[in-house]
Amino acid sequence: MDNILALVLAGGRVDELLCLTETRAKASVTIFGIYRIIDFVLSNLMHSGIENVGILSQYRPQDLVRHISSGEHWDYVGRKRAIRILAPYSGFKGSDWYRGTADAVYQNISYIEEFLPEHILVAAADHIYRMDYTPMIEFHLEKKADATICFTKIRTKSSRFGYGITNKEQRLIKYLEKPSSPPSDLVSMTLYIFRTKYILNVLKDNAAESSHEFGRDIIPRIIADRKTYAYIFNDYWAYARTIASYYGTNMDLIKHRINLNKWQIRTNLLERCKYRDRTPAYIKGAVSNSVVSDECIIEGDVRNSILSPGVRVAHGAVVSDSIIFHDVKIAPFARLKKVICDKDAKIGEHSIIGGFGNKVKSKNHNKFLGSGITVLGKNSSIPDHTRIGANTVIYPSARITNNDIQPGSTVI
Repeated sequence: MDNILALVLAGGRVDELLCLTETRAKASVTIFGIYRIIDFVLSNLMHSGIENVGILSQYRPQDLVRHISSGEHWDYVGRKRAIRILAPYSGFKGSDWYRGTADAVYQNISYIEEFLPEHILVAAADHIYRMDYTPMIEFHLEKKADATICFTKIRTKSSRFGYGITNKEQRLIKYLEKPSSPPSDLVSMTLYIFRTKYILNVLKDNAAESSHEFGRDIIPRIIADRKTYAYIFNDYWAYARTIASYYGTNMDLIKHRINLNKWQIRTNLLERCKYRDRTPAYIKGAVSNSVVSDECIIEGDVRNSILSPGVRVAHGAVVSDSIIFHDVKIAPFARLKKVICDKDAKIGEHSIIGGFGNKVKSKNHNKFLGSGITVLGKNSSIPDHTRIGANTVIYPSARITNNDIQPGSTVI
């Protein structure tokens, strides 16, 4: 599709993911053991035949730059195919930081003009779904739309999303961003197709204003007098914005609600994973209903969990209902229950992490951490015989001096 240019919104850090995004952009957080969140939109673009992609990055982009590399892992190599990282830069007016999703696109008008596309597809990098964008593009062209917004239907309404209302012709007649009382069950997937000439004019007008978000500013503005339509996506979709939703999305994999073989998701296996250099997993203990990646050594008991490459679970240790990132070492007789543990952590002998005090919400992050999950940051070092309660977050720089950390704590 040489008349479509894709722009991927991958710039943000969200506070709701706490220490998981302290040193990395949300789009590069590990998910399902060996993938990163951005892999899903990039794989969708690849499978849809879209040949040129710009990734709008901003917050701590180092992990993203390494992960994307040359784009070869998604077949974005060749004379006509490419991925480019588009970081903020200082212009004539000193605009050296993206002020919002719409401003991120506006600041890259020169990149857009290199390709002269008839249409621009804008997609968020932090949503989990498998979609061929071709039917949506065809719908957009058939309607001769100026803008097409992709929605999906949800059962449980939340004020965290943007909601749309359509007429019988699927024309978008109303849109509300994060309303306290959602007016419908149609949730925006932060996936848009715009006619290029039209949206560039809208973005230029918006540049003089104080707010620069597609959901809050652009979409409500264009509904009234333009041809804006809603395309409905009817398959699995998750927005892993909070600790609870990120955890639930991972658990959906072992509940068989996601079929990654069918989805055919691509990732870069040559960076941290180094799959071709890692040995197969060695399982001497017990594993049930779990994902165990290469070079894991399991001598203890793993249940209902997802383990990234290189995780070691020593004899007598029990890991249940947890998500363990790369190369974590879990010592003998440690017990982890409903834990998200970032890379390179070390869990001491006879430690008890999570599984008690589930009803005590986080004192510092009660809006984000209240469903019984314990979060350990990258390179955490948990001493022997330490107890850490549920709804607790341990930041990477923390020094653990108390062997009995109560539920709902934050250790920095």
